[in-house]
Amino acid sequence: MYNYADEIPHIFIRVINAITLSNSKEELRSAINKIAKETELDKFFAYGYGAHHFWLKHRKLSNGEPKEYRLLKVEF
Repeated sequence: MYNYADEIPHIFIRVINAITLSNSKEELRSAINKIAKETELDKFFAYGYGAHHFWLKHRKLSNGEPKEYRLLKVEF
């Protein structure tokens, strides 16, 4: 199945910008929360935080399950 929606690249770029422009873990959390409220981030991506990192995975459009591999991992 073709796993694509037009919104995905725009949301992904916003996440990359948030990572690039954040100076702390707290700023990144705040930016990601804002993106989640303003877009369908949760529909297209799974994400979370570890003690010293943020991770992001793409979701399958067919069932919403996260794909096996992370798209990115950011260490604080």
